[in-house]
Amino acid sequence: MRVALIADIHGNLFALEAVLQELAKKQVEHIICMGDVAAGGPQPLQVIERLQQLACPVVMGNTDAFLLEPQVREPKSLFAQRCQAIDLWCAQQLSDEHKAYIRTFQPTITWTFPHGKTLLAYHGSPRSFREQILATTPDEVLEQAFAGFQADIMAGAHTHAQMFRRYRDILVLNPGSVGLPMDRVWPLDKVRNPPWAEYAIVNAEENALNVELCRTPFDIHAFIQATLTSGMPNAEWSASEWII
Repeated sequence: MRVALIADIHGNLFALEAVLQELAKKQVEHIICMGDVAAGGPQPLQVIERLQQLACPVVMGNTDAFLLEPQVREPKSLFAQRCQAIDLWCAQQLSDEHKAYIRTFQPTITWTFPHGKTLLAYHGSPRSFREQILATTPDEVLEQAFAGFQADIMAGAHTHAQMFRRYRDILVLNPGSVGLPMDRVWPLDKVRNPPWAEYAIVNAEENALNVELCRTPFDIHAFIQATLTSGMPNAEWSASEWII
């Protein structure tokens, strides 16, 4: 059984559609979405409605929760200030029906493959959608983050960075970001986004477990045009964050 993991779409329908086209070609049977679907991009409603059509299970991400109850904070940087303004705009686009759909998102999703292998999907970590699990996260931190949860595969998102590592007998992975694959550098206002969408495919058979970390290009020029004509605040800045 082949299961696709998608996450961090962030209001980018062009990237999502590119991934879905690839998954159809690869004959993937099921999709799990791991949160942060609509905030941060110019197409929040289009992405929500496309996910509703897919009817796939969705994990609650930190920006999904923000859309339901926006909380304005004093930004610590210009980058954070711009992102908050965009997220507030995205929240304002939502209807009651859209919010009702987001409320169906789950903290974690457990998936059992036919031969008994299990996958636990979450956003940041099983205990918090804000926690970051990285390739460099110490094992003792993983032990605390995974306490009370059991699965053969622990799959999270949130960092926008593809990852594959082993912790004891558990595979820990991150499919990366569909709609905002940040080339993370510090400080964050130097971030650039490459013009591709990221995702993962997990294939569990009786005596084998395979994970593919994938990337696929999407129509970056159409996405930039949609950004500039969306009415989204800071649209020109957001468009300039992409590598073209």
